[in-house]
Amino acid sequence: MPLRPNMQPQEFLEIFLRRKWLIVFSILSIFFAASVYSVVTPERFKSSTTILVVPQRVPENYVKSTVSIRIEDRLGTIKQQVLSRTRLVAVMDELGLFKEARKKQPVEELVEGMRARINIEVRHNDAFTLSFVHENRQMAMLTTSRLASFFIDENLKNREQQAVGTADFLDSQLQETKKKLEEQEERVKKYKSAFMGELPQQLQANLAVMSRLQDQLKANADATRTAQDRKMFIESQISTLESQVASIEALARAASGSTETAAAEPVSPSDPAAPYLHELNAKRAQLANLSTRYTDRYPEIRRLKEDVARLEKQVAEARGNPPSTQGSAGETAARQPVPLGINPASPLAREKEEIRRLRTVLKGLDLETQSLKRESAEIRKSVIAVENKVDRAPKREQEMISLTRDYDNLKRSYDELLKKKLDADISQNLEKRQKGEQFQILDPANLPEEPFIPNRRKVFGIAVLLALLVGFGGAIGLEMIDPSVRGAKEFRHFSPIPILASIPSIHDKAYAIKVGRRRAAVFGGLITFTTAVTVFLLVYGEKVRNILQGVR
Repeated sequence: MPLRPNMQPQEFLEIFLRRKWLIVFSILSIFFAASVYSVVTPERFKSSTTILVVPQRVPENYVKSTVSIRIEDRLGTIKQQVLSRTRLVAVMDELGLFKEARKKQPVEELVEGMRARINIEVRHNDAFTLSFVHENRQMAMLTTSRLASFFIDENLKNREQQAVGTADFLDSQLQETKKKLEEQEERVKKYKSAFMGELPQQLQANLAVMSRLQDQLKANADATRTAQDRKMFIESQISTLESQVASIEALARAASGSTETAAAEPVSPSDPAAPYLHELNAKRAQLANLSTRYTDRYPEIRRLKEDVARLEKQVAEARGNPPSTQGSAGETAARQPVPLGINPASPLAREKEEIRRLRTVLKGLDLETQSLKRESAEIRKSVIAVENKVDRAPKREQEMISLTRDYDNLKRSYDELLKKKLDADISQNLEKRQKGEQFQILDPANLPEEPFIPNRRKVFGIAVLLALLVGFGGAIGLEMIDPSVRGAKEFRHFSPIPILASIPSIHDKAYAIKVGRRRAAVFGGLITFTTAVTVFLLVYGEKVRNILQGVR
């Protein structure tokens, strides 16, 4: 009958009772199929091991590892190496896997089948699970354990190879950069040697040298002027002394050759004032000669008068007589004639000696002046050279910038590579000592108790759900597509027309044939199911008993 939204539970029960054989056969068939699958399917056992990723044992603040690949990427590489044909064939030979199958199938197919039995599952970022499926539980455990050891060994080998490769690469880059740096250093060295004194960093030193040379030039100029002034003064002194010598010589000649000349004071060898009388007579003669040409205001006449007065006093003191008070010494010398026989040799010699000394000093001044002039010329050349260096400093600065820029870049690159090379060497040593990140077995490979395939609990769970769905769902479905209305009770739900009478079911021949067929189908189904179960138990009875004992 057509289903309604407000059907009562007893109405569903009537439907299930009406379709009871469909439900029974559906449930029996599905459970039988699940049983056959669970018994017939070859058992495969799954052994698993958990491998923990142990972090680096030395803190990364002290040693930073050069192996920075994520565990997922590293596992992919290691998995390809472990699951390679060579490695899997080695495992087969070592453990004796697939002995019978290797006689019938090519190695490539067996390798592919073995790869399909291996499963790797990453748990977070610090562990992963490796499992292997095999028909023999002992062989599944041994193979899983061997594959796990391969993973650990390959991880250590890969990390060490990567650390060594990184260190070797950095070493080659370091040597190449060092060679370029040395070549650039040689260029800078040659440039500095070729233009020494014109470099930008020597500009302040050149300016200081130029200032010092200018000070020396100024000092030389001052010294030259001072020497020239002294020369002029000495020349004036020489001229004066020469005129005095000429006057003395002329007076001496005049005294010796003229009878009208005033007589000088006679000099006796026993006279105690004899040493002063010779000089006094010479001074008086000189004073007399100058008095004929100059007035008493002439400085030389004043000086001579003072000398005459001094000498007269010394003569008087030597003789024990007071000095003469008759007029001045100059007037006495002027009134008294110079006697014949005067001897002015002593003062004249002194004057000539002074002239020779002054001429020697004058010659030294000439040499000093020439030396100062030569030194000034050299200083001017040096100043010009330093000025040229200062003028070329900006050009050298631009050239040095170009050279040092490349040098600084290479130096910075070399320092960075050197630091990385040292870190890589430490990381390489870290990996060789197995102090870096490692794989460690957390859970060793287990010996499976129940088969992984078939999973009987899962199969029968699915069978229960499927049997209920097919049996009871099929009954509901057939009712939905069946338009028949059975009895007055059901008719009332589909029509408001009152029921006056109902005609009972007529059990005629056709009805009997229909009922017979239905019974035959039911009995046939029961017989067929019983036969199938019997045959199945006869064939797989021993295995069924083993399975049941294992479940218990």
